[in-house]
Amino acid sequence: MADTRGIRALTLRTLARDRGIAMSALQHDLGSRDRLVALMVQQIFRESTSQSRSQDGEDAPVDEEPVDALLRSADEEWQAYRAHPWLVEVMTTTRPPLVPAVLASVQAVIGTFMRVGLDSGEAFNRYLALSAYVQGMATLLTAERQESDRTGTSYRSWWLDQFRAMGRSGATTRHPWLTELSATRSQESFHADAAFYDGLPRIVHGLVTSD
Repeated sequence: MADTRGIRALTLRTLARDRGIAMSALQHDLGSRDRLVALMVQQIFRESTSQSRSQDGEDAPVDEEPVDALLRSADEEWQAYRAHPWLVEVMTTTRPPLVPAVLASVQAVIGTFMRVGLDSGEAFNRYLALSAYVQGMATLLTAERQESDRTGTSYRSWWLDQFRAMGRSGATTRHPWLTELSATRSQESFHADAAFYDGLPRIVHGLVTSD
């Protein structure tokens, strides 16, 4: 329900009505909507990690290089956001659901940073920087879906309209890079994956340095 309608549409009442379950039963089992969302987050983070391990055929090696470990962790989080767009909204806050699977994910990243010689405070700060990159890029996924639904216009059509308008205003003359960019943007749909995976290794390599 959250994947198709958005997290704001999900309440205990709508869930009870959708599933034909008594409201009193849901309240008894879950207690509150916040508890429901926390359980959803727990399930997704646990499944995201286990699926990544099963694809590799084994658990991450103990001696996995820090850069590789961080790239893998960031990719797991990115794939979770792609599969469940509402998860971005829930996690991009200073008070996310601190369920066991989330804490385990954070611990893995902080532990990796500590392996390169950082203390716990520095490791936590760099975890926040990496998480902000992943979550920030993920917000573009949800933003584009929302804009497409709101306007009924594809990214490609929007870009072509904007480029024509900028051409009439002289912006393309003042900013030649716009003309070069239009060659790809006019042919493609919005593709956050390409930007994410281009920037991710650069971010990770920068964060593992001790200076």
